Amino acid sequence: MRVSTDSRNNRALALVSLASALGTLDLSLMFVAYPAIKSHFNGESLTLVSWVLTSYSIVAAALLIPAGRIADRLGRRKIFVLSITLFSFGSGLCAIAPSVQFLIAARVVAACGGAMLTPSALAIIMATFPLERRSWAIGVWSTVSGVVGTMGPTIGGVLITYASWRWAFLMNVPIGVACVVLAPRLLEESKVENPGPLPDLLGVSLIMGGIAMLSFAIVQSNVWGWTDRGTLLAFAVAVSALSMFFRRCATQTSPVLDLSIFRPFLFRATTVAALCAGITFWGGYYLFVQFLTVGWGYTYLQAGLLLIPMTLMASVVGVPAGRLMDRYGNRVVMVPSMIAFVMAMTYLGLVLGPRHAIWIVWLPAAVLVGITNAVYFPGVNAAGARTAQPDALGTTAGVVQTLIRVGGALGTALGIALVGEFHRGDNPANLRPAFLVLAAVGVVGALAAFPLATKRFTPESAEPPATIPAS
Repeated sequence: MRVSTDSRNNRALALVSLASALGTLDLSLMFVAYPAIKSHFNGESLTLVSWVLTSYSIVAAALLIPAGRIADRLGRRKIFVLSITLFSFGSGLCAIAPSVQFLIAARVVAACGGAMLTPSALAIIMATFPLERRSWAIGVWSTVSGVVGTMGPTIGGVLITYASWRWAFLMNVPIGVACVVLAPRLLEESKVENPGPLPDLLGVSLIMGGIAMLSFAIVQSNVWGWTDRGTLLAFAVAVSALSMFFRRCATQTSPVLDLSIFRPFLFRATTVAALCAGITFWGGYYLFVQFLTVGWGYTYLQAGLLLIPMTLMASVVGVPAGRLMDRYGNRVVMVPSMIAFVMAMTYLGLVLGPRHAIWIVWLPAAVLVGITNAVYFPGVNAAGARTAQPDALGTTAGVVQTLIRVGGALGTALGIALVGEFHRGDNPANLRPAFLVLAAVGVVGALAAFPLATKRFTPESAEPPATIPAS
C-alpha cells in the first residue's frame, strides 16, 4: 500500500514539477529573447518594448498571495489547472502577437497564470507529502525548475538562432496542454474543508496594487532614476497601499493574508531569506549574461552553453540537499550554500577582466553559484513549508514566492543600475562593484538562514523550538 501511495505521490510531483518548470523557463529564456523582440519591433520606443519583460514580473508578483489564498479556498488542483490554461493561452497569444502592445497584453495574461501556478503547485506538494518527506519533495520540485530554468538561455539561443523569438513562447503550448489533460488523472483535489467567505475584496485590491506599484517603482527606476519624483511617488503609493493592507488584515474576519502565519520566528526569517534569494539569483543572472555576451563577446547561444555548469550542479546537488534538510534541518545546508555564492561573487568582483578566462575565472564561479541555486531556493521553500498550517498551504507558498519575485525585480533593477551603460568592447572589470554588492546581499542571506531550524518541528506548535530565539 505504501509503494502504491508513494508511486502516486511521485507521479503527482513529476507533473507539478514539469508545469512549474515552464514558468521558470519562460523567465530565464526572456533574457535571450528580449533583444530579439526589441530588434523585431525596432520602430517602437525602448521604454514601451521594455514592458514586454517587466509587465510579467509586476503582474505575477501582485497576484501571488491572493492566488495562494484562492487555491486554499476553491481547490488547489482546480486553480493549478486554471493557471496552466491561462499561462499556455497567454504564451500562444505571445507567439502570434502582431504588435508590441498586443504582446504586452498577452504577457499579462500569461503572468496571471504564472502567478497562480507556483503557489498552487507548492500547496499540492505540501498537501500530498507528509511533513517528513516534504523537504525532499520540494527539493525535487525546485531542482527540476532550477535545471530547466538554467537551460533557458541555451534553449532560447537555439530557437532564436535557427527559428524565431516566437518559438520561445509557442513551445509552452503543447506542454501546457499535456499538463492540463494529465492533472485530473494524477492529482487529487485538496482545499480547506470549511472555507467560509471569500477573501476581503478590498484587501485583494490593496495587496495587488501595493505589490504592483512596488515592482513598477523598482523597474521604472531604471528609466526615471531612483530619486525622480515619479519613482518616489510610486514607492510612496506602494508603501501606503501595503500598510493599509496589513492593517486591514489585522481587523477583517476573512483577511486575504492571515497574519498568524508570521508568528513562528522561522517563517519571519524565511521571508528575509526569500527576498535575498530573489535578489541574488536574478541580479546574478543579469550580470552573468552581461559580461559573457557584452564584456567577453560571446553569442547568446555560447553564453547559454557556458551556463551549463550551473545546470549540472543543480541536477547533482538539489535532491541530496533536500534529504539533508529533512534529516538535519535547513541551517546546515542553506548557510554553506549561500557562503558559496558570496565566495563566487567576491571572486568575480576581484578578478574579472577582459581576458576570456573560462577555466580559472568563470568555471569556479559557475560551479559555486550552481550549488547555491540548487540548495538555497528549495531551502527557502522548505523552511516556509515547515511552519505552514494545513489550511494555509497556498497562502504560505504565495508569501514566499511573492518575496522571491519582488527580490528578483529588485535584483534585476539593481544590476541594471549598477552596470549602467555597458557596451560591447567595454572592460568587464567595470562590473566588479556590481558583483561585490551582490556578495553583500549574499551575506545577509546567509545570516537570514542561520537561525532556521536545526531539527524538524511541526507546524501545529504556534512557536518554534526553544533553540530558536524569539524576536
